[in-house]
Amino acid sequence: MTRNADRPTDPAAVTVSLAAEAAVLEGRLGVLREAIDEVDARISAVSERIRRLPGSVAAGGEGETAADEGSGTGLPPSSTGRP
Repeated sequence: MTRNADRPTDPAAVTVSLAAEAAVLEGRLGVLREAIDEVDARISAVSERIRRLPGSVAAGGEGETAADEGSGTGLPPSSTGRP
């Protein structure tokens, strides 16, 4: 559907359209945040299993500090209380 360039745009209609789009995007953002939280939990569970493996470097005294820093990327783990 093309818009006629000669027809003026109705500000009320634009406002309603933008508000609806913002609501959709907020919903998607919530879904993405939940998915990220689930991935974080899975990473933590797998990391814990790896630490408990017999003979694992992470199970020894030297590897504990690296394992506690998150995913080993040097980045802190993400928080679950995102705004």
